[in-house]
This record gives sequence, C-alpha cells and structure tokens, in this order.
Amino acid sequence: MKYNLDKFAVMFGYLGKAASQSNRPVFASDGGGRLSAEEKVAEIERKVSARLAVRKSYLCGVGLILLLGTVLPRNAFSQQVVGSAAVDDGIDMNIAKINVLALPFRNFSLQYERLVSRKISVAVGVRLIPKGAFPLLNAFESYIDDEETFNELQNLRVNNQAITIEPRFYFGRHDGPRGFYIAPYARYSSYGLGFDRFEYTVGLETEEGDYQEETHTMALDGNINGFTGGVLFGCQWRIARWVYLDWWILGPAYGAAKGKLSGAAPLTPAAQSALRDELNALEIPMVKTEAHVDANGARLDMKGPWAGVRAGLAVGIRF
Repeated sequence: MKYNLDKFAVMFGYLGKAASQSNRPVFASDGGGRLSAEEKVAEIERKVSARLAVRKSYLCGVGLILLLGTVLPRNAFSQQVVGSAAVDDGIDMNIAKINVLALPFRNFSLQYERLVSRKISVAVGVRLIPKGAFPLLNAFESYIDDEETFNELQNLRVNNQAITIEPRFYFGRHDGPRGFYIAPYARYSSYGLGFDRFEYTVGLETEEGDYQEETHTMALDGNINGFTGGVLFGCQWRIARWVYLDWWILGPAYGAAKGKLSGAAPLTPAAQSALRDELNALEIPMVKTEAHVDANGARLDMKGPWAGVRAGLAVGIRF
C-alpha cells in the first residue's frame, strides 16, 4: 500500500517536530537517508493516538463537571418547585380574620392563623368590647319579664378583653387550612362591670311611728377574670383567591372565674342592712357571691365556675 507521507505530516503537525528531534534528515532534497514508510506511519499513528487520548480525557472531564452542575442543585430546585406548587395548589400559610357576626354586639373579634404543617395550624385570637351599655338590650326587652331586672341592666356598663390560643386539626380533602376542623382552645378573659346607679330600698320609721321607704343609689365598679378551656368545631373554606370564610360552628368551654364589685359612700346602719340584702339578691349565673358592707361602702366578692360557648362567622384574608 502506498502512503502520501507529505499530507500526513502536514495534517497532524508532527513531521517538523520529529525532524527536530532526529539527527537524520527528513525528506532531504540531497537524497539523504529516510525512515521507512512503515516506520513513519507507525510513528504518526502513535502520536495521533496520544492526542486523541488527551482529547477524550478532556471531554470526559467537561462532561463530569456538567453532570455535577446539573445534579448538585437538583434538590434545592425541587424544593423551590414544590413550594411554588404548594402555593398554586392553595396551601396558604397565614390568614388574618375578623368575626363579622360579633360586630353588631360592639364585639371586635380578630384572629391570626398560621399553618405549621400540611393539616395543622395554630390560631391566636383577640377580643375587645369597649365599655358601654349592655349590647342590644332594647332588642331583648320583650324577653325580660321582670321590669326591675331590665332597669338594672340599663344601668349596667360592661367591657371585655380576651385572648384565645388554639391548635387546629383539619380533616378536609385539601391540604392547608381548609375543610372541617377540631380546635381545642384555652382562653383568658376579663369582664369589666359597672353600675352607674345601683338601687336599693331603705325602710325608715318616722317619729310618728309610721313606716316609709326611700330609694338610695350607689355607684359600683369592678371586674371578673376567668380562665376557660374548650373545643371548637368548625369549617373553613377558601371562597376566592385571597379570601377565606371560617364558620365557628360550636365551641363549648368550661373553667373558673374570680372578681369583685365595690363602691364607696357613707352608710347608716339601716342603709348598710338594705344594701347588703340587695347585693346578696343579685344573681350572677354559676358564680357564688358574698357581700361585705360597712359604714364606708360595700364590696361584692365573686368566685366560682365559669362557662361559655363560642360561635361566629369570620372573614379572612390570606397573606
């Protein structure tokens, strides 16, 4: 087989190098000694194989770097995709709500809910009732048979602050704070009570021996602090992209309360006796009362079990 050695030498660039490393002239024009064709082909093939091996190693290294660059951030990228998909699928982390059914009662009930796992959240609620007359008392006038009781309620001033903490466990088919839930909760509450004119009747005997009655009044002010625990059953829906509806179906609670009412005024012995009887006759559901009256004023101690029921309809905004 005949080889064109000049073209092989020029193509791979090895002939000049081979000539510089050899004492023998290569392709000498004076007819000097030459390598045999087989030797030159073998030398060129050996160097070409070495060059190809170097290039193969370089390509393998580049491929390995590209592979590592693709695999290493895969986990972080996957987490970002999962997080984005979670938001798109409706797994909202934060919701701020207000109980709209409580507003007519001058009751501002706010709640913040934070998702801690796919079906468990923690909610913190704050309730505030500014001091004022008994809410919507006139609407219940027809249901109060005793006129004296109704008059006393008209003189009553109330206010309230409460804080509630509850974990929520959701059982709906959706992930996140959606569907039916059960929420055990604890609540601390403080009720302010005040009578602008607490009326009591004093019986007097005149000098002529006649008996007459006089109506006296005293301002009483105080508070009742209670701690209760219960379970709330409810259901929550996402009704729009940013809006939630939370129905507090029923949340019975039970606990204990303690407080007092007090007032200061100079009292005669007859007035002390009449005021003591009137305070002892004051009925506060489930709470035991004990009246203390002297010449300087009166105090009504209250202590006992405390119960309540939660219900409402809250509208929330996710963020």
